[in-house]
Amino acid sequence: MKLLLNNKEIAHFLNSLLSYSGYVRQYEIQTRYMSTFLDLWVGKRNKQIERGKDEPLTKEEKKQFKDKLQKSIRQDLKEYIDTVTTTMQDKKVENFHKIHTCIEQFVEKFGEEKIFEAYKNSTFREFVKATGFNIDPNAQLMRRKNFTNYEEDCLIRNTVGNEELLVTKIDKKYPFWFIDSGYTNFLEPNKKWHRLVRNHLHYGEYFQAPTDRLGSFNKYPTDWRKDGDIIYIIEPGPFAASIFHCDLKTWKYDVEKELRKYTDKKIKFREKKPLRERTNLFEELKNDDYYCVVSINSNAATEAIWAGVPAITLDKHVTNPVTKSSLSDINDLYYGPLGNWLAFLSYNQFTKEELMNGTAHKLVSKYNASV
Repeated sequence: MKLLLNNKEIAHFLNSLLSYSGYVRQYEIQTRYMSTFLDLWVGKRNKQIERGKDEPLTKEEKKQFKDKLQKSIRQDLKEYIDTVTTTMQDKKVENFHKIHTCIEQFVEKFGEEKIFEAYKNSTFREFVKATGFNIDPNAQLMRRKNFTNYEEDCLIRNTVGNEELLVTKIDKKYPFWFIDSGYTNFLEPNKKWHRLVRNHLHYGEYFQAPTDRLGSFNKYPTDWRKDGDIIYIIEPGPFAASIFHCDLKTWKYDVEKELRKYTDKKIKFREKKPLRERTNLFEELKNDDYYCVVSINSNAATEAIWAGVPAITLDKHVTNPVTKSSLSDINDLYYGPLGNWLAFLSYNQFTKEELMNGTAHKLVSKYNASV
């Protein structure tokens, strides 16, 4: 099996070879908090002496002095650590972007085989390397751009830059593993969740999952809302359109035309915009008068379920067990229980560490019938 490395993963490894220890020596520990405390304490003692109250410190006063001195030293040390850490992180980000921008020059200078051999033998881990060697210890690292035998098994991360490969893999039923974002990152401040899927973008075949991972959700879906009046259609992007072979120019109109056979409810469209230009869908679904969300396989269906809005998912997606699959179901939506599905969902997304330590592969292999 081939582990297809994108330029970012290679750049992260090369960046890890740089030494950042110099930034520790670059800054001296400042004694701002400690000096301020000692100045105040000495000033207070001098005033006591001037008033003729030069008495030895009591046991309690000695303890207070020690505690406050230790606290001020810890504050100075924390400020030093924060400064060094922030500086190092900023420099790592800066160097990563420089390396990533000039990745071809680095590969040409050091040699692709040498870089991959060093990466394989290093302790540095990123998504494709760590996950891939858990799947197949004998796998080979390879640049994505050099992978041309689409029939061969491989591990792919993300859709960007892999569109043609993924379409071919799915259409021809060629084997592959796929890593991408998980399903409930809209609930997290950081991108905590990722998915590992065999031979597709999503795993939609339901299985009875244990409940031991339910605690991984920091919020649970609200009760179903049945009084909405707006059907929200999530338009696919070019990639989803190519995967599911729909005409992007006419898809929204075809969906609207079909829906009009069954309902006169208001229809609203959400265009697939660049990430930075998108509004917060989850907040919108919670606060506006939505009756249903319709999409091909968008994660919008997951956000809708959490907001209590039923959904129609027209192709393979993790929400298939709790959404309807046909536009003709618009008046017969799913309002049933979610407990078993939540357990199922918790077994279809994993943390970065679970991907890299083999937990994700172990669980996917155990419950995914296609593996």
